[in-house]
Amino acid sequence: MILSIFVTLFALIALFEGVYFLTHLSKPFLIFDPVKSSFVHRQLQIWGVVMTVLGIITLISAWTNSIAFIVIMVVLGCILETQMAFSVTSEFRAKNR
Repeated sequence: MILSIFVTLFALIALFEGVYFLTHLSKPFLIFDPVKSSFVHRQLQIWGVVMTVLGIITLISAWTNSIAFIVIMVVLGCILETQMAFSVTSEFRAKNR
C-alpha cells in the first residue's frame, strides 16, 4: 500500500513536469526562454511529451501490484529525469562556461 502511494506521488510529479513543459512553450520561465531559443523550445516539446507519457504509465503501474512493472517504471523514470535535466540545461551550461 505504501509503495503504491509513493509511486503515485512520483508519477504525479513526472506528469506535472511534462504538462508544465508543454504549457510553457511560448513564455519564458526560470532561466529558459523558448521563444528566443529554438533549441530550448524543441527540448521542452520532446521532454514534455516524454514526461507526460512516463507519468501516465507510472501512475497505471502504481496500482497494478506488479513489483516488476513498478521497479521498471521507477528506474526508467529516474534515468529519464536525469537525462532530461542534462539535455534541457545543456544550452545554458554551454553559454555560461
